[in-house]
Amino acid sequence: MEEAKYKADLRPLPEDGTCTQVGTFQVEAIPVTHSIMDAVSIAIHTPLGVIIHTGDFKFDPSPIDGRHTELHRFARLGDEGVLLLCSDSTNATQSGTSASEGSVGGPLKQAVSQCSGKVVVSTFSSNMFRIQQIIDAGLANGRKIAFAGRSLEKNVEITKLMGRLTLPDAQVVDIKKTEGIPDNELLIIATGSQGEWRAALSRIAQNHFPSLHLGVGDLVIFSSSSIPGNERVIAGLYNHIYRRGARVLHSRQAHLHVSGHAQAHELKTMVQLTRPKYMYPVHGEYRNLVEHQYLAIATNVPYENTIIAENGQSVLVTEKGISHGPQFHAGAVFVDDSGRDEVNYAVLKDRRALAEEGMITVIVLIDQHEGHVIGTPELLTRGVLNLDVSEDTFDEAAASLRVHLETFDKETLADMDAAREEVRIWVRRWCKRKLGRRPMVVTTILEV
Repeated sequence: MEEAKYKADLRPLPEDGTCTQVGTFQVEAIPVTHSIMDAVSIAIHTPLGVIIHTGDFKFDPSPIDGRHTELHRFARLGDEGVLLLCSDSTNATQSGTSASEGSVGGPLKQAVSQCSGKVVVSTFSSNMFRIQQIIDAGLANGRKIAFAGRSLEKNVEITKLMGRLTLPDAQVVDIKKTEGIPDNELLIIATGSQGEWRAALSRIAQNHFPSLHLGVGDLVIFSSSSIPGNERVIAGLYNHIYRRGARVLHSRQAHLHVSGHAQAHELKTMVQLTRPKYMYPVHGEYRNLVEHQYLAIATNVPYENTIIAENGQSVLVTEKGISHGPQFHAGAVFVDDSGRDEVNYAVLKDRRALAEEGMITVIVLIDQHEGHVIGTPELLTRGVLNLDVSEDTFDEAAASLRVHLETFDKETLADMDAAREEVRIWVRRWCKRKLGRRPMVVTTILEV
């Protein structure tokens, strides 16, 4: 907890069936398979009965690490009587069962073997099972492995220290030192499969990554699914990659990704094992929750013993039954003078930045047809000017910003999100360099 800078009561939760006392409850961890290592479901033993929260899970018949979902533990609890089952609904609309994580390894090796240039593979940085299979695919094809992205590098380092990742040090190359390696001997694992703007893959795709450039013959593999709502951004990322001359291969073209979440048959199996008195679908869009509810009903849970609740809606279980409880606030909590105890950290951070550093609003006009900047950007300041900083200083900054933007190609300027982020970062760095401050920067890009 060093990054958070506060002390927490952290205790190991054993997987051997031993319960840990937490207040008046006893908590038991049940091993399950999922995309991340060492996932567990939680069984909470309460005075009214056992509550099982599955967390994210699937029934993988051949897990990479040999650690299976302990079905007999769920069945044992079912025999003893389960009061409430709170179960993962992410894939409730998908029939059948989810494929094994190990089934991705072969297609990954085949895809890498068919590429004559460099290979970039992007996946979720927490999925170390997938990272291992990507590494294996690279090594099997005689390639060096490089990592692009801080979160990925950190996760890999931790997993190697735990002895859970197999990667010879001799086969690893620093991402900043890849220029001397032939393209057909290099595989890069990068963050940013969801199109996050500042992630490594986005910077690689737009030719903004130092010492690493995509070209004809290169291949970018997306070993991931698209999180709902990210489709437009990911499609834009594909376009950037193709503009570099490289090609894209994703999970709709080959078996390059499997979900870590149980599908309909597995969800029904969980209900059959635990035989809960009450059923509460969790983790999913509203449609997923309802479909999961009907899966439970089809598995002999009475309709009146099921419940649907959205964010901010509590659920009460008493001797009399299950029902909706009081609603509560879920989301941003704003700071005002009402003396509320709860505050949202992000809001506090923004307000602190405004109070200490001020704010700059940047307005840039871009010709949407020609793809160039029109006129000089305008910088409007609040709480930034002082005796040592004149308005002329910001006029000079605006002129320098225009010169900076003119170095970008039409492709970047046509991407509103990309252009907005480039402006924000440039102004922030300019303020830090010239003023020694980091004001909040709000950018407005207008296409005319």
